Amino acid sequence: INKTTMEAVRYHGPNEALTFETVPIPTEADLSPDEVIVRVEASALCHTELHFADGTLNLGVKPITLGHEAVGVITAVGSDISPSRIGQRVINYYYVGCANCRWCNRGEEQLCPNLKAEHGFISDGGLAGYIRTPSRNAVVIPDSLEFVDAAPIGCGVTTAVHAAKLGRVDSTQDECALVYGCNGVGFGLVQLLKNVYGIKNVGVVARSEAKRKMAI
Repeated sequence: INKTTMEAVRYHGPNEALTFETVPIPTEADLSPDEVIVRVEASALCHTELHFADGTLNLGVKPITLGHEAVGVITAVGSDISPSRIGQRVINYYYVGCANCRWCNRGEEQLCPNLKAEHGFISDGGLAGYIRTPSRNAVVIPDSLEFVDAAPIGCGVTTAVHAAKLGRVDSTQDECALVYGCNGVGFGLVQLLKNVYGIKNVGVVARSEAKRKMAI
């Protein structure tokens, strides 16, 4: 591997083994004016990657680099982006909507029917050394947050946020909450309920007693 190439986890279609391959590192010449390049410091593995691997999920796009939970450091910016962004610690938001449909206008890019990109799903993702992404998708994370701890926020924790909204959690009431299942999403949901919503009584149902105790 030299300075112009990197290793990446590549998907070649359903029922095809995932592979480690050497691919080009994105360069400033590849950037659109509003894009940045992020050197990936950590990338979490979601069950979605396993669905790709076993053929359960097939979006008809191949080959691509998988990975949608990536964090790292901005190393280059497009012509419309301030150079002051270089060096920032960021997490990549992996949906890139059309910005014109009713879903994008409501702030729900994940429902956009005309996605420009979806990193790790229909465009190259973060199970690689570098990722190219719009500047607006490179969200700054605090220095106090370790990269390995921040990576699951990209999907697991945001899924927990969605679950709390669907559950209509009301912190103004003396509520209790039950989290069924405790892995990546479940741990995030427990922390969210306790630390953001202020729910004092949070129960956890899990097959692993060790995970249940860790959660509560």
